[in-house]
Amino acid sequence: MSVAIPGALADFLARADLTTGPAATDPDAPAARATLDAGRRGRGRTLVITPHSTAVLQFISAFAELILTNREWRTPAEIRAARTWLDRAGRATTTLAADLATAEGEARYAATLITGSEAIEGTWRGEWIGERTTATAPTLSPLDHEQGALFA
Repeated sequence: MSVAIPGALADFLARADLTTGPAATDPDAPAARATLDAGRRGRGRTLVITPHSTAVLQFISAFAELILTNREWRTPAEIRAARTWLDRAGRATTTLAADLATAEGEARYAATLITGSEAIEGTWRGEWIGERTTATAPTLSPLDHEQGALFA
């Protein structure tokens, strides 16, 4: 999912020292810096990013809130950009959280399938099922349609 940061806020973040400044002490600063560096400029001066966690969006929101609390030192464009970001950030954070939860669920399901197949590998159950599923191996007793569906 891509998110567009308004131009004036993107410029403010570019001027902020995320490497050695006060914001660098935040544990989310390295991820935010990497996400911002990987972003591309969109229409106008916007910066289009692909965040990999909601923490990055919350980190940017903290900068937007900083702009709004110190209005006397900020330009009108930065104030508008901060308001726009905070209006959009709630929707973006919710969408990203849902996307990450879907991806996490799929990864967990894939891990369960792999773990399940490894659990029976090399056991009598795994060998017996493997023998019975080959076309040349005879079954223990003839199966009718309903029984076959149960064991398929």
